[in-house]
Amino acid sequence: MRRRLAELRRLTAAERRALLLAWALLLLAPLLLRVRPLPRLLRPTRAGRGGRLDPERIAWLVAVAARYAPGTGCLPAALVTGWMLARQGTTATLRVGVARHAGRLTAHAWLEHDGRSLLAASGADAYAPILALTVAEPPQGTPR
Repeated sequence: MRRRLAELRRLTAAERRALLLAWALLLLAPLLLRVRPLPRLLRPTRAGRGGRLDPERIAWLVAVAARYAPGTGCLPAALVTGWMLARQGTTATLRVGVARHAGRLTAHAWLEHDGRSLLAASGADAYAPILALTVAEPPQGTPR
């Protein structure tokens, strides 16, 4: 417990806010996935305030928050990461892939930014992508 608190104290104020936002969005994402079509969920609603965090850092913060959000799977985690990147005007691609494991068809969702996979699980290479959707387009005049 003390180690975790020490790790939390080492985060910057922006990272702590992002971690809290990620946790709240992870709790909300499963409900939104049930009531809204996926393409509508991927449209950015508004730009955020504050500084920009590195996309890999945002993905790490979402992964940390997911450990404390019950029932978080790969799709909600990828969505939340995409939403948080969209808030700062960073483009990402949500990918969904399928694979056959032990005779069963399984699916996995992940997020990519600049050709790099964010939130990649081990063995993600085994999934054949079947869907790729842009999560956010940066606002006009905003650098990636």
